Amino acid sequence: MVRRFAAALFAILAALTALDPAPTQAQAVSDVVLILPFENTTGNREANWVGESFADQLSELLGAHGLRVVSSDARELTYQRLRLPLTVIPSRATAIKLAKEAGATMVVLGNYEVTPRDEKTIAEVRGSARVVRVNEGRIAGKQMNDGRWATHEFFFGDALTNLQTVQGKLAYQILYEQDDKLPFSQNLIVEQATKVPPKSFEAYVKGAMLPHGNPDKPAYLQNAMREYERANPGSVYKQAAFELGQLFYSQGDYKKAAENFTLLQRRDAHYAEAAFYAALAYWRVGELQSALDTLLPLTTDVPLTSIYNNAGAISTQAAIKEKNPAKREALLKQAANFLGRAVESAPEDSPDGAMVRYNYAYALSLSGKAQEAAEQLRAVVKGNPRDPEALFLFAKMLEKTGQAEAAAANDNEARKLFPAYGKAQIEWEQAKTVSMLPVHLRGDFNRAEFVRAVQVEDDKANRPAPGTSAEDFLNKARELYTAGRDDEALMELRNVVRVEPMNAEAYLITGRIYMRRGELAPAISQLKASIFWDTERKFIDPHILLGRIFLERGDRAQANAYAQTAIQIDPNNPEAVALQRELQAGIK
Repeated sequence: MVRRFAAALFAILAALTALDPAPTQAQAVSDVVLILPFENTTGNREANWVGESFADQLSELLGAHGLRVVSSDARELTYQRLRLPLTVIPSRATAIKLAKEAGATMVVLGNYEVTPRDEKTIAEVRGSARVVRVNEGRIAGKQMNDGRWATHEFFFGDALTNLQTVQGKLAYQILYEQDDKLPFSQNLIVEQATKVPPKSFEAYVKGAMLPHGNPDKPAYLQNAMREYERANPGSVYKQAAFELGQLFYSQGDYKKAAENFTLLQRRDAHYAEAAFYAALAYWRVGELQSALDTLLPLTTDVPLTSIYNNAGAISTQAAIKEKNPAKREALLKQAANFLGRAVESAPEDSPDGAMVRYNYAYALSLSGKAQEAAEQLRAVVKGNPRDPEALFLFAKMLEKTGQAEAAAANDNEARKLFPAYGKAQIEWEQAKTVSMLPVHLRGDFNRAEFVRAVQVEDDKANRPAPGTSAEDFLNKARELYTAGRDDEALMELRNVVRVEPMNAEAYLITGRIYMRRGELAPAISQLKASIFWDTERKFIDPHILLGRIFLERGDRAQANAYAQTAIQIDPNNPEAVALQRELQAGIK
């Protein structure tokens, strides 16, 4: 199915030259690029790290120089949604599917081979890369004077020790393909690409690729850190530090995990995730103030439910332990603030919704707001009538608000389900406090939520100016076509396709214009394109028009095929019925 889809796609798009403008700088700015790991075409599996390094390096370099890039996290999430192993090298058709799922308009594919090193020669890497325009379904290039489409393939080759230089040059070539008036030189990008020493770079990529259980992983990452520091005294290889933080955290070494995570700063990639886990690591070893100091900046930078929840929960726990009344009150106010935001952003019927409402109720109870706490807990208990801690706290809040019967009923349920009920009940009877109850923290960084938040902000920042959207251009084109101003209409239709290459109506109107001019060959190409992109079959007109063109040409077989499809779309359409009758009359 995928191969048939790809074959049909390229066959149809080969004819679409009339509306295919050359890439412009404005177009490049709006592009979103997905870079996939390059394919190792040799049998040398030890060289697989090279392919992954191309994806990482090109993502960083292209993203730093004007293109919007799908992050490595977003790429992994896309693989997961499509249920593809991260190690698979996709075909072009699958790569296009991945790119569409990730919201990319371009995808960079490549392959390479590494020649083995011996006593007399050094290892070399050679290969090529291609940029595929996702919406057009073809390799990027340019239109020749004779109308043919010339694809552009980027070839590279050098000593393996110069891999980063190769990647810098390739990044420049890809950028230059989008905009031949770049405001920076190739040397500038190569300098950025080679800022990490080659040995450190190789060790990092190899280490990052290995699973946490592999005994070689820490050695690779620590070696990457050492080599980087040796070449850049006083500096830290942030990517390697993040990977080491993750490794130590998974092993339960929270002190080392926090040490590595906190080496990242706000401008660094993965800073949000590193700060999130650093706070969790500090919390697990009981350093609540360090946990808050690390997490609080994220509540402004990355306003996610999980971050609000954890900041509020740790603030609540810190308030319980705080002896100074003023500081305790400030911590409770901070906790209620963050947890209130978490409640607003979390769906009530989700696991996160139950967790944040429980925590919010806990903070409210400590502030003496029993009625408000009870309302939050009512939703939690309704969703999960067997939540022991929520039942216990709900019973106590109902008791404080004078609802004795309901309090007793929930207390009886808590008594059955809550293992620590006896000790918690004694504390309540003696001091009317509930310090035996735990707060609940989100234990994993929600990458999917983070990626969505980043994409929303990115889309806002790149939203087209008023009057420059595909719909704006299409509205102008409709008016001009109706007024018979075909040349001006075609200009607007080119703008539509530049912004939204899959717009079926743009191709339909263009086909009508060529039919009106008597230019049937380009009309057929445009109408076929309209049918191809009209996946929901919104438009019956291109089927009818193609049926009439082929009927006039005497090609009854094709005319009949389009007429039948038109009838399937709308059996009552007068023009479709008339076309079918003409074809049937001809048979008689």
